[in-house]
Amino acid sequence: MPLRLALTGLAVLLIGLGYADGPPPAHTGGFGEPTCLSCHFDGELNAPGGSLAVDGLPSTYTPGQAYPLAIRLSRPGVQRGGFQLSARFTDAGHQAGRFTLTGERIATDRQAGIVYVRHTPAGTVPDRDTLRWSLLWTAPDTARGPIAIHVAANAANGDDSEFGDYIYALEAIIEAP
Repeated sequence: MPLRLALTGLAVLLIGLGYADGPPPAHTGGFGEPTCLSCHFDGELNAPGGSLAVDGLPSTYTPGQAYPLAIRLSRPGVQRGGFQLSARFTDAGHQAGRFTLTGERIATDRQAGIVYVRHTPAGTVPDRDTLRWSLLWTAPDTARGPIAIHVAANAANGDDSEFGDYIYALEAIIEAP
């Protein structure tokens, strides 16, 4: 019985810690992946009152060109937040281009050949109801086809639980030249 109580306490503690270090890979909502709703499950996706955007995306990419991107998550009253982003060719979901990180607010993870950009603990604090993350995306060296950018983000209430948070996701398609 004491072991069961200790394991239950540990599970509650781990759930309470959430994903301040970043979500597990493959939670962008693209190519059949779940979004943050798989853990923060009590709200609707893209609920009114908030927004998620990626500024700086071209409508058509130039092979090898670098694009400064800014992910912007806004929600009145947001206390903490996070995101995950990927860039993949639309035909088969393979990695498209590369990322250059621009500070301590973001990091990358890799899974099955895909690079996922995500927040770090330093990147979870909003500024006046908005979180911003900046990075550099370099388009692939050759034009292989359209590219899908998938982003999922959590505008959290700061109580370190999976309840009461707002999850947003978007897909942007960048056409091939």
